[in-house]
Amino acid sequence: MVSETSDVQAFLAQHPPFNHLSAEHIELAANNTFVAFSKSGDRLGLNDETRAGPKTGLLMVRSGSMEVRDADGVLVDRLSSGDYLVPSVLADSVRDPSVIVLEDSLYYELDKQAFQTLVTASPDMAAVCKVDRPGVTGGITGGISGGISGGGASEAAQIYSPQAGSAQAAYPDDRVRDVMSRAIVSAEPAMSIREAASLMKQHHISSLLIKSSIDSGKPLAGIVTDRDFRIRVLAEGVPDDAPIASVMTPDPQTIEADSKINDAQLRMMAEGIRHLPVIEHGQIVGMISQTDILHANNIDPISLIYAINRSISIEQLSEVAEKIPVLIAKLVSRDTRAVEIGKILTTLSDGVTRRLIRIAEMQYGPAPCAYAWLAFGSQARQEMALGSDQDNALLLADDVLKVDGEYFRKFAEFVNDGLNFCGMPYCPGDIMAKNEKWRQPLQEWIACFANWIEEPSPKAVMHSSIFFDMRHIAGDQSLTAQLHEQVLHRAKKNTIFQALMSDNALLHSPPLGFFKTFVLETDGDHAHMLDLKKRGTIPIVDIARNYALSAGLQQVNTMDRLHAMVDAQVMSDSMSRSLEDAHEFIAGIRLQAQSRQVAAGADVDNFLDPQALSPLVRHQLKDAFTIVREAQAAMKARFGGGVL
Repeated sequence: MVSETSDVQAFLAQHPPFNHLSAEHIELAANNTFVAFSKSGDRLGLNDETRAGPKTGLLMVRSGSMEVRDADGVLVDRLSSGDYLVPSVLADSVRDPSVIVLEDSLYYELDKQAFQTLVTASPDMAAVCKVDRPGVTGGITGGISGGISGGGASEAAQIYSPQAGSAQAAYPDDRVRDVMSRAIVSAEPAMSIREAASLMKQHHISSLLIKSSIDSGKPLAGIVTDRDFRIRVLAEGVPDDAPIASVMTPDPQTIEADSKINDAQLRMMAEGIRHLPVIEHGQIVGMISQTDILHANNIDPISLIYAINRSISIEQLSEVAEKIPVLIAKLVSRDTRAVEIGKILTTLSDGVTRRLIRIAEMQYGPAPCAYAWLAFGSQARQEMALGSDQDNALLLADDVLKVDGEYFRKFAEFVNDGLNFCGMPYCPGDIMAKNEKWRQPLQEWIACFANWIEEPSPKAVMHSSIFFDMRHIAGDQSLTAQLHEQVLHRAKKNTIFQALMSDNALLHSPPLGFFKTFVLETDGDHAHMLDLKKRGTIPIVDIARNYALSAGLQQVNTMDRLHAMVDAQVMSDSMSRSLEDAHEFIAGIRLQAQSRQVAAGADVDNFLDPQALSPLVRHQLKDAFTIVREAQAAMKARFGGGVL
């Protein structure tokens, strides 16, 4: 037991989820908190049955740092001072998680029984920690603050931490106007209590603004909440025909629309209130409540993965997917690295795909034979951006029967149509599992790749290059492994194929002229603009793919390939790091442009007017394109003269 309880109590009171608690409950938490210390390299067995002492309900880092990894060693989250995790929730959302101490760490462990007591007593704490309260339907994913963790209940997630806020306020710089309710419902002071209650019921609201007189100079006269009806009306026996002004709170606290959400939350906690009218230019423009703040804090990968895994229809999945662009825009505004955003967005897309597959299996019954759902392109590389379309296929076991074809046709159509409905548009080139051409047994897929690799032609290579970025999404992983092994083996030894892949990659040249001037698109809706995908990130993707295939590397993600190529001694360390920086920079500008499009309610694309950039950023972008052009020249020299 902690001896310096007051010190622990003070620390807990400053950090979520404890800052939601009353002083009495914080004291309870401190009295049931144990201090622990672990050295760098230690692994924490939080709920090891062989461990002496109480089990941990919640762990909070006081000093040092830790990381959480899943069963495959994939990084899920990093924790530092003030961050916390809930072991039971973590175990539900991540397969066989490990907590590894990175730096010597002092941390607090809240007894499991005390944690359950606090969760039962505080709905706010239950909501922030995303755990069930007795008798209340709750969540399965955990509240790891100071970073991002997630994943389905049965699949390991691959979300990487952008260090984008905490459970107290996932986006602490967001403004009140971003999350407030703009539907203003108000009443005249003379309206009866009964009429006011009826008005609140009609609009499904928990607070009602009371208008002020025109000559008062005040934005409003008062506010009435559900709590006022209980305490000031029912408990006091006030007749329901009395004017609502007689029970309202006069001259209520307000907050400016441009204030930070954190400020609104602190104001509510300090004043013991749950609603704040929002003012802009002296006029009431909305209302923000504690519920609004909780919802704002929960627009993160954890809550979205949770919602995805609980969805039982395409319609429910679509409602969740509508929040994804908002999340991405927020991550961009937090200066989260583009590579991390790509992995987060891909993980969410993987989750939607897997959930659609589960729903399809519930609708059509179990699959008649083993299968694997494959992703190609940006989803396979975990580099999705807003507006990315779907590229996928079905890999079937060789014992599939002809009669099974109807099942897999309906199955694939259901998933592809569902993805489109959820904002992942159909592939313009029809590379989707619903296309019978891309729904084949293992041996047919092996033969298809063999034809592309061993009898290559420029046209065939151009159309097939997307298939060489392949990743398993669901089903029998051994099928995917067998196909991938065959592809890598054949591609590594055929230098004619490598040369044609190199020539195809050179078709995507950076948009730079001879004197380092931008070469802009010349026609269509995007004339005089830069294509940051086709002329920006794709050339780097192509370079990394070609080198990786030539060396038989397993990695699919571009950054992972660039790292592995250095280890395999097929690319210099300096070129690899330069391409990493160029990819991160170009992808970051692309995401920023897309984020602005989301905020403006415009269609999302990959184009940018370079005049929208500052002179310094334009100069840096030209430098990034120059690096890509130099790397393409090196690739041409390396693969230009292939032989069988």
